[in-house]
Amino acid sequence: MTAETESPGVLPQADAWPDFSDLEPARARQLFPTLNSSPARSVVQDRWERIVATAELPEPPQRVWEALTSPDALRHWLAVCRGPVARKGEDFLLDFEDGEFFQCRTEEVVPPAGTGRALFRHLWRWAGVGPATRVYWELAAVDGGTRITATEEAFNPPSDWRSWNGNGWPGILDQLAGYLRTGTTWRWPWRRMGPYVQIELAAAPYDAWDALSKPEALRYWLQRRYGDFTTGSKLTLVMGDASGLVEMNVHRHVEPNQEFPSYLPWLEFGLRRASWPVELGGKLYIEPAGLDRSLFQIFVDNWENIPADVQREERRIIAGFFRDSMVRAQNLVGPLPTSSHPHGWS
Repeated sequence: MTAETESPGVLPQADAWPDFSDLEPARARQLFPTLNSSPARSVVQDRWERIVATAELPEPPQRVWEALTSPDALRHWLAVCRGPVARKGEDFLLDFEDGEFFQCRTEEVVPPAGTGRALFRHLWRWAGVGPATRVYWELAAVDGGTRITATEEAFNPPSDWRSWNGNGWPGILDQLAGYLRTGTTWRWPWRRMGPYVQIELAAAPYDAWDALSKPEALRYWLQRRYGDFTTGSKLTLVMGDASGLVEMNVHRHVEPNQEFPSYLPWLEFGLRRASWPVELGGKLYIEPAGLDRSLFQIFVDNWENIPADVQREERRIIAGFFRDSMVRAQNLVGPLPTSSHPHGWS
């Protein structure tokens, strides 16, 4: 009987078996890749932003320069200055004396000379832990005075960065102009808000939120004694010093992929302390800040309903607590968690 006439069910000779080596997993993936074998991925998610404001002041460049670089002048129209201002390569603080401040480092100092042009350039970080942005103060002599141009440049800033700065700095330049003209001392007009603390995390927003919102993580970075981030929950937070406790009431917790348009997670909360007659409002939220990085932010408001005699000191306490909390959150998400204080007992 020939091979062609073999009856069904008779096995072929061993040397007639087909070669199945191309179906071994590694070989098969090479010869016949799966549909998702070459998935697309993001490699860059960066944005650069700049805001520029300008004004012409009826003052000579030298007087405007002194207002920008003299600590005695700065405390009247901008903030209390601590440290050398116009000294290249050194740090100084612009302190609002309520727990919030800018940490600054001077990069370039060109005083006005015979040309009437000047430049003061520095970096600054909000609360000393936020992303750094670059600030340029440029002066140019014009007929009857000085043209001042204020520029701020940021790399991957918060999405509301421009609105926080009033779409530029017209208000700040107006404060400077008022001080130069009449000696007026200004207060920040939005002191009902704050503290506002932001910090960069070395993780994508969803991953970072998942890591930080777990009860065991809250015990570390937010120093919670009781409670969690469930809507309706009440957290008791330990300040870590003689300042005592603060209660955080979770009004709403929106988890990732739940709410249009950003689908990013956020938490709306209220704060209470024994010395406050009312609850302060607040929000905790996160957003992208470049590829596989995020910006973690917390914001408190409603201070106008706290008695004036305790406002400043209480603001300092809350600002310091949330600043340290953000640093602990950064350590928790980062590769090498460390204490933000010399001690760990708190």
